[in-house]
Amino acid sequence: MAQNKTEKEVLKKIELDSFSNRIALEMGMKIIDLAKSRNQHIAVEVCRLNHTVFIYVDDHLPVDKHNWLRRKANVAKQFEESSLSVKNDLKDGNMTLEKTFGLDEKDFLAKGGSIPIFIKNAGMIATITVSGLHDEEDHKIIIDALQGKYF
Repeated sequence: MAQNKTEKEVLKKIELDSFSNRIALEMGMKIIDLAKSRNQHIAVEVCRLNHTVFIYVDDHLPVDKHNWLRRKANVAKQFEESSLSVKNDLKDGNMTLEKTFGLDEKDFLAKGGSIPIFIKNAGMIATITVSGLHDEEDHKIIIDALQGKYF
């Protein structure tokens, strides 16, 4: 697993031995399949470096979900940890993205749902992001769908 975590801690990153566009596709599809089995409507995006490898937005979601995905992923990229972890750190430290870090809320959203993907001994290579549910559920569906196969 990417980190040792206690019951209270949030998964901060996914760490893999390798990553490819095929893996991005498989990850995205596993999350969509799980959401469909739960009758949940979500948007999923996997970005590798600075380009989108996989994107899906359920027909039942508003058109602004692309922007939610982008803003959450920007937080995961900026801090190199999950957007839910950043949200909790900001709350615990009585901080904000704008006042503490000078990050504009038009481009950054500290809500759960984006997890960075790292390659062991190499660093961050991608982000996987979900939107459409409560932000903690956005984070959890990534973990539920990928746990066991990818970490």
